[in-house]
Amino acid sequence: MFRTAVRVLPPWLSHALNAQRGPVPWNAVTRGALAGGPLLVVALAAGRASLGVVAAIAAMLAGINDRPGGRRTSVRRIGVPALAGAAGLLVGTYAGQHLDALALTLLLTVLGLLAGGVSAVGPVASAAGTQLLVGSAVGAGMPLPDPGWQSVLAFLAGAGWLLLLRLALPTPGSLTGGFRFDGERAAVAGVYDAVAALLDAVGTEDAAARRAALT
Repeated sequence: MFRTAVRVLPPWLSHALNAQRGPVPWNAVTRGALAGGPLLVVALAAGRASLGVVAAIAAMLAGINDRPGGRRTSVRRIGVPALAGAAGLLVGTYAGQHLDALALTLLLTVLGLLAGGVSAVGPVASAAGTQLLVGSAVGAGMPLPDPGWQSVLAFLAGAGWLLLLRLALPTPGSLTGGFRFDGERAAVAGVYDAVAALLDAVGTEDAAARRAALT
């Protein structure tokens, strides 16, 4: 009965409900699992739960930028956005404490424009702009009992912990030469195959199905 119901759904909806599989970055998944949880446990044990939450948020944001590549590249890819996020958290924290609603809205608007402009420079700058804006919004909208500078240090500690895991944990794929990015290469090749199939189906009744398969 469920399959019959799925068949009568419009193509755009049935495609949205269809799970698509891709290569799973198990190394990054492991680092993510070891990042936020232990920080929260240590913070709770030390009686500084609020700082632990900030550190865990920073580790989570740093994990977004934990992508395949060399360790030297990962320092810039994770570290630069983390610094931008810490700066945004600092600005947002003190702005939320001392500015009224209108001034705070204007400040966040300016930061959003700045983040958008910086994002055009490149992928690392884009991540930095995003974390700048997110950090400022978190700092302004999540009042904490700790001084702002302590929250910033906790943020940097959380991002630094994820970066340390990225540098310290072994990366099995780095020992396999050209096979390191096989999953990513297969995914990109699949996209090109789907584009070719869509071009072949232009003007035929299969075009809609091929377009759905591509997206």
